Order: sequence, then C-alpha cells, then structure tokens
Amino acid sequence: MPGLLKLNLQFFSEDTVDEKPAEAQKTDTQEVDNKIPYDRFKQKVDEANELKRKLAELENAKQEDERKKLEEQNEFKSLYETTKQELEQIRKEAEQSKLESLRTNLLVNAGYTGEQLERVRKYIVGADEDALKASLEELKQDIPPKSGGVDPSVNNPQRQQPQPKDQAEEGRSIYERLKAAGKIRR
Repeated sequence: MPGLLKLNLQFFSEDTVDEKPAEAQKTDTQEVDNKIPYDRFKQKVDEANELKRKLAELENAKQEDERKKLEEQNEFKSLYETTKQELEQIRKEAEQSKLESLRTNLLVNAGYTGEQLERVRKYIVGADEDALKASLEELKQDIPPKSGGVDPSVNNPQRQQPQPKDQAEEGRSIYERLKAAGKIRR
C-alpha cells in the first residue's frame, strides 16, 4: 500500500456545486476556527497576566515580611549592643572599685592615717596589684606615713590583770567588811 495516491472524490463527482458558497462556508468556519483560538489565546494571556500580578503581589509581600524581620532583628541587634555596652561599663566600674579598695588597703597597711589617705590616694596609680605596690613604695620614699608615736609596751612588760573573783565570794567579803565596820547589825 505504500504507493497509493490520495484522491479527492468530490473532485470527480458529477454534482457541480457553486464554489462560492463552499468558499463562503469555508471562510465562515475559518473565521470561527480563527476566532476560537484567538479567544482562547486572549483568555490564556489574561490568566497569565493575572497570575503575574498575583506573583508580583506575593513577591512584594514576601519582601515586606523580610524587611520587617530585618528591622526586628536590627532592633534586637541594637538592644544586644546596648546591653553589651552596659555590661562592659559595669565590668569597668567593678574593676575600678576593686582597684580603689586595694589602694585603700595598701595605704592603711603601710601606716597612713585617715587624714593622709585622702591626700595621698591620688599618687598611687596602676592597673593591677603589682603596679599599685610599686607606686606605694615610691610614695613611701617621697611622703612617709605619719607615725602615731612609739608603742610604750615594746620594752615594758604588760601588767598582769587580777584574776576575776567569784561573785558569791566577792559578795561575802563585802558583807564581812560592812559587818565589821558596824554598818550592818545582825
């Protein structure tokens, strides 16, 4: 069957039909056929445009959400930064307080009096205990601590304190003295 030709049987028919109405029929159906794909195409284009618009709206909403999240994160970031700065300031203040306490202890142990503490405290400088001790040694050479006098008990032995008496025994002795003096009769 490969060598058969296709024949148009209407071509050989004896009925002669006016070709114009057939052509008119053909153009009417072509217009309808042409119009249907155009309407479908237009409908598809409208649907595609609608989908594009919705997609653009979704993209905008997504970008807006991301922007809001970033703003919130920046707020948290700024809150974190301020908290971090406050913590650092508290640490510095604690370190300063510790150094001030150490400075006062070193001055008191060196023999400076309360009056001298306020005047010489500013001359002891340093960031750690070793630097403060070195500064204290320099200060001792320039401004020696005020001596409060000599301790008299260094060469003299301390007096012995009397042994405490029993209160009952002390009361009896007082009674006997008063009786002997004649102040109590009995």
